[in-house]
This record gives sequence, C-alpha cells and structure tokens, in this order.
Amino acid sequence: MTFLAPSLLWGLLAAAIPIIIHFISLTKTKEMEFSSIRFLEEMKHESIRNLQIKQWLLVLLRILIIVALVLMVARPTTEGFISSWLKGDVDSRAVVIIDNSASMSMEGENESLLENAKRQSKSLIQKLDEKTNVQIFQSNPLKLIYSGKQDRVQSINKVINTITQTATADKLWLDIITALQSADQHEINKECFIFSDLQSLPDTSSVNQLQNELKEWKLYFIGQETVQDNIGIYEVLPVSQVKLPDNLIKLNTLVTNESNFEKRNVPIELYLNNERVGQVVTAFNPAKGKEFLFQAYPGKSGVIRGKMTIPADDFAYDNEQSFELSIPKQISCMLIGESVEDVFLLEEALKSISGENEYVYLHRKIMPAIDKLFLEDTDVLILHRPNNISMKALDDIQRFAARGGGLIWISDTNEQQTSSAIESALKLPIYVQPINAGEESYYSVKKSQKQHALFSDLTVRNISAELPEVFSYIRVRPRLNQSVILSMHNGDPFLLEYRLIGGHVYYFSSPIGLAWNDFALRGLFVPLLHRMLILLATDESNTLTVFAGEIKEINMTKELLNAKWEVYSPSGKQILLIPDYNKEVLIIEHTKELGSYEIYADGEFYTAFSTQLDPHERPVNRASGQSIVNAVGASRAQYISPGQNASAVLQDLRYGKALWRNFLIIAIVLLILETIIGRPNTKALKSED
Repeated sequence: MTFLAPSLLWGLLAAAIPIIIHFISLTKTKEMEFSSIRFLEEMKHESIRNLQIKQWLLVLLRILIIVALVLMVARPTTEGFISSWLKGDVDSRAVVIIDNSASMSMEGENESLLENAKRQSKSLIQKLDEKTNVQIFQSNPLKLIYSGKQDRVQSINKVINTITQTATADKLWLDIITALQSADQHEINKECFIFSDLQSLPDTSSVNQLQNELKEWKLYFIGQETVQDNIGIYEVLPVSQVKLPDNLIKLNTLVTNESNFEKRNVPIELYLNNERVGQVVTAFNPAKGKEFLFQAYPGKSGVIRGKMTIPADDFAYDNEQSFELSIPKQISCMLIGESVEDVFLLEEALKSISGENEYVYLHRKIMPAIDKLFLEDTDVLILHRPNNISMKALDDIQRFAARGGGLIWISDTNEQQTSSAIESALKLPIYVQPINAGEESYYSVKKSQKQHALFSDLTVRNISAELPEVFSYIRVRPRLNQSVILSMHNGDPFLLEYRLIGGHVYYFSSPIGLAWNDFALRGLFVPLLHRMLILLATDESNTLTVFAGEIKEINMTKELLNAKWEVYSPSGKQILLIPDYNKEVLIIEHTKELGSYEIYADGEFYTAFSTQLDPHERPVNRASGQSIVNAVGASRAQYISPGQNASAVLQDLRYGKALWRNFLIIAIVLLILETIIGRPNTKALKSED
C-alpha cells in the first residue's frame, strides 16, 4: 500500500489526543461525603472495574477512528506498476498495439474482436496522463499509424478507425519487440498496451529481449473473447495424383467443430468450376473433427477451380476453402534413342496413348551422340540407352529439370559405365555392374510400393501377373531419397524415382526391348507409361496454395516473357505485374485476400492459385493470460481478462486501487461502535435512584 498524499500522515499524531484527554480527566477528582465506605468497597470489585474497561475501550475506538480518517485523507492506494510520485509529474511513453490479424475477425457477443479492441483502445488512451506521448501500431502489416500527444482525441480516434481487418497471420511477439525498439527511449515511464487474442507464447529469444534489452517497459495484455460457435474447414487435399478429365478426382477434407456444443445438420458442399458436384450433411460433437472423401469427375482438362464450403458462423474465414487442380491438356514429349529400331516399342506405346486427339505431342529424335538439346517446349524427356552425352547437353537437361521438367531415364546394359560427372550431376543411382540371367533364365519383378500413385485405380486385374520378366539389367545402388517402385526378386531395383532440382525422374535399370525384358508385351506397360507422363507433365507448382500474405511465384514459358501480365484478386482487384526476367517467373506479393487468384497473359487466362488461412490464425488457438505473464515476468506484465472494464482495471494496475473508501467505512463502523458503547445506562441510573 502506498499514499498519494503522504504529507498528511503527520495527522496520525492526533491519535494521541484521546489518550491525553483520558489522563487529564483522571486528574480532575470531585470530593463527595458518604456516611459509609461499605458501598464503595462493593463497587471496587464490580462496577469500577467494568467502568475502567469501558473507558479504555472507548479510548481505543477513538484512536482508531482518528487513524482511519487520517489514512483516508492521505489517499491510500494499492501498489501499482507505476510509482505514485510519477503520476502526472513526468513525461510518459505509451505504445498501443492493435492486432488486426485474421483471428481478430471472429464475432464476439456484440461485435468483432477487432472492433472491440479499437473501442477499448480509444477509451484507454483518453484516460492516460496529459503528458503522455502516444504511439499507435497496427499489427498486419506492422505500421505506425499515430505518434503524438494523448490529448488529440479526434486524430487518435480517426487513425484507429482506419485499421482494417486482414486475413493474414500476425507475428505478434516480433511486432511488439520491433515497436518498442522503434519508440523513443528518453521517457522515465514506458508502457505498452497490447490488444490481441494472444494465440501463442513468446519464444526464448523474445523473452530474453523483453527481459533484458527492453526491461524498462511495462506490458499490459488486453485479452479478447474466446470462440463460441465455429466449425472450420482445416484442409482439402487431393488424394489422386493421376488427374484426367474422365477419371474420378478424390479429395480428402477435414472439418472440425471448435464450438463447445454439438452442431447438427451441417452441410459440407464441393464445387468444381462453380458447379456443385458433392454434398454431405452430418453432425459434429463438441471439439471434434471428421474427415470426408469427396469424389467427382473434372469433366475437362486445364486448371480446374474448386472450393469447399460450410454454413456461416462466428468466424467466416474458415467457412470456405478454394483450391485448383491442374490437368494437362497436352503433353509435349521428346523421345531420344540411338536408332529407329531402338525406340520403336516406346514410340508405338506413346502413339497409342496419344490417340486421335493427340494428347501426347511426340517429338522423336535419333541421336547416337547427344550434343545439344532444345527443351523449352518439352514437358517430358525420355532418354533410351543414353551412352554419349556432352557437357552442353547435360547443362540443357539440368536447366530442363530446374524448371520442373520430367525425365524418364532408361539405362543401357553394356559394360560402358555412364560417366561419373553425368551420374553425379543427374543424381543417377550408383552404377555397380551389369547382370545377365543367362539362357532360358530371367529375373521376376515385384512391387516394392503397393500404394504408389502409378498403381492407384489401375484397371489391370492382376498387376503381379503383368509385371515383366527381365533377362539383363544394370545393378545399381539407390542414393539417399531415391525410392524403389519395382524391384527384382533378388532386391535389385528395376524402376525407381527421385527428385532432381525442381523436376522428377523415373529410372529404369533395363532397356525397353525384347532383348532385355518382355515389359513391352505386358498389359501393364502402356498404362504405367501413361501415368508416368501425367505425373511428370502435371506442373502443380503454379496452382499450389499459399497462406494469405505469403509470396507466390508463377513459372512462365519463355515465349510469354514479354506479355502483359495481370492478376485478379478474389475481390476482383486488378494488379499489373512485371516478370523477373532472370528467373523467368512472376513474383506475386499481393496475396492478402483469401480465395482464388487468376493470372492472365495478354488478356488470356494462364493459371490460377488460391490462398488459405494460416493454421496459427484459427480462433481456437489461445495462450492463457497467466502463462504469458509467467513467461514475460509478473513484475513487468499484467493480463486483463475478457469482459473486464479494461480502462478501469488498467488504471488500478498502473497506479494501484484507491482505498480511501475502505478507510471511510472503517471509520464509520468504529464511530457507531463508539456511540453504542459510550451511551449511558439509563436503567442502572433509575435503579440507583
């Protein structure tokens, strides 16, 4: 406890007055004549003793009354963050941070959390001391929106009203530290007021900075309401990697009930190209989630735009999640071999896949020595028994892979080993030795990965019966992160896959031809080759989702490098873009809205991608106020719970709670007791008469 007027405590000396008066009254005696002292002897042991106790009790009560009144006028308060002598006497610095991240859009009892924070901040700033210098920051993006004196009420209210809701994630603790570091440091009293739903605890680095570099600052965290009614779409993931217009697309969807009560008859709807193609109606238990597998036919190739929706509730940002699926219209394939006969079986298989609609645009090249390659318009490169590759061609292949191109490498079985430079540059499996089964012998092949995308939803009845018999092959040892798909019964790889820079590689250890195996005669050969082409040619890098606010890069073809590029946001806002000519990509920084973005080149649709809610911004994520105070330090941080009057509570926390009313009540109670005890006993007086 402390006092705002400590000089008045000298009045406690007045507490001696009742004692002084009492002793003075004892010196004044009045003589009376009695016929006998017998009655006085009887009173000595009863009435006189009671009278003395009563007199001293009254003296004590009068002392306490004087003490209580003096303490009351000395303005007692509880000990606050700010010493009482600082109030109104020195310059102060107040930093106000208002969180406008996605989670603050949640609707509370009367308004959104952001609107509540803005209203509370206005009220608080008006009650700061007149000499306080105020700085106001918004969190997303971190921006100083006001710096000036506390008394400019209209200007402060105006800038706070300009803070708009965003769909992006905050970096609250980094924002707090950055804001405090940028604030002026000359004031004695430094305070920071944070209006946020506080979704995470500070990391060790942030705690160290707050406790050391910024130890002079006092922190006040004003909490917000918790979620009451919300169901959220957590993820929509395509299960099918092989995507064709006439094949079912499978989408795994996770939906969670964040409410504390059961939700019934909740419709979950799937849309593809603005047409509803699926719906599920279900119930959710409190704080429980469910997974759903939707299936639908895309119906066409190109970029398929979809979305999953649920009904409206207190948090709108997780009621819809958009996505894009990329289904290639045509696959440009380059096939390279030593001779026409060498690639005949592969060429015929590719022609059967292409069909009448020329789904596969095939460019066959006969190159006994591969010197230079032009792969700008190629999706998939097939190299059959490549034995002589120049360093210039190797560089072309690496650039092709870097931009996401797909490679099918079908090795030879001769004694001539691929050069170590090429093996290392293309991360080929490590060569061991050639293996020959001998006359009338073979190696059987089995699946090493039963659930691989190459085998999903195949119409082949018995896959094991359609696997090849291998007569000769190259024994190789897979590198780290290389995955074996098919292997011989002795464990040696027949088909494996791996990532190369930005591209994807399938590697066969045995050539396609009857001299080495009978794979080309098997019913699995054409479907498997077809799926390889689809997986290699499907460039999903452009359609992959990003979190709202993150940078998105779009790969583009060289012929469109000088095109006029435009991006349309989910709200229809048009943004003109200039490509990065060195990387041959578009860099899109304006992704603050949730939904689907469309990209156009010279007025023609090019691709699309979606943004989604950062999982850290889900309203169910909350750090407890006590845990935050414990992390920062109770001597430097305080937490105000939702529902409390923030301005009033902060006033008590900062300067302490006024206690004068308590001492006034004590004085009144003591005065009443003194009056009751000091009242004369009229019945006793009458009996004496």
